[in-house]
Amino acid sequence: MSYQAVKRTESIKAKSVLLSKVLIILVCVSSSGGLQASTEILNNTREEKESLLVGENHLSVQVEFGGETQYIAEGRDQLDDGGIIWGEMVIEYASLHLYSSLGQASRQNYREWQLGIAYAVFETETFEGIIGLQFVEIYADERESDGEFVSAWAYRGIDWVTASIEHTYSLQSNGHFIELSLHGKSVEFSGKGLVTPYVSQAFDFQFANETYNGANHVQFGFEARYPLSQELSLFGHMSHVIPQGGIKRDVSFEAKQQTFAGVNISLQF
Repeated sequence: MSYQAVKRTESIKAKSVLLSKVLIILVCVSSSGGLQASTEILNNTREEKESLLVGENHLSVQVEFGGETQYIAEGRDQLDDGGIIWGEMVIEYASLHLYSSLGQASRQNYREWQLGIAYAVFETETFEGIIGLQFVEIYADERESDGEFVSAWAYRGIDWVTASIEHTYSLQSNGHFIELSLHGKSVEFSGKGLVTPYVSQAFDFQFANETYNGANHVQFGFEARYPLSQELSLFGHMSHVIPQGGIKRDVSFEAKQQTFAGVNISLQF
């Protein structure tokens, strides 16, 4: 999952509402596995969480726009050069979420469209669960399509850390991609902003590399959220990827450590 996909998924978990996105993925879980790391803070205070749940049975719309310095998905840079710009809309009603996102590469012929639906299966004081289905269309030198079943589960029973597991199953490759993540306790800055450190371990089971089963990459970094108003928020992240066996055996990608960052603005109404 790309960081963008993971971000979307964590955003929905934080609101009891979907990958993020991935982050999406989710999210590319991005990655990130996307799946990713998230720009919504999982361990908000009880008061912040309750305010997000107000009107949870009403229709709401969230629009996001932002960019990434590199498009990292499954620990790999999906672009030969430059980053990617994302636009996304999420429509939420109760526990059901419909989202669509469009990504455009900044320096090459690459466009990606994602359409998905997710359902918040349950939420308690300590556990959350989300399942969903998304379709991915890639328009580049060659066109690619995929359908993916996604799920995310989080445990918040420890005050200083949130543990989560994200799973993606690809209909195209008939493979699985799993990310185990730990988000630390958020640190406040500038009065109302929050910074959260995270680390994740990803495993590839014939998802990105169709001949490999095992460890794929480690990713760590921090995420930040700064509310500009009740409806408008600014998000950002800085992440570092360390390739493991899955990437090192993939001749289509260069196995090297990479640092990337992203920022986006979100409007909810």
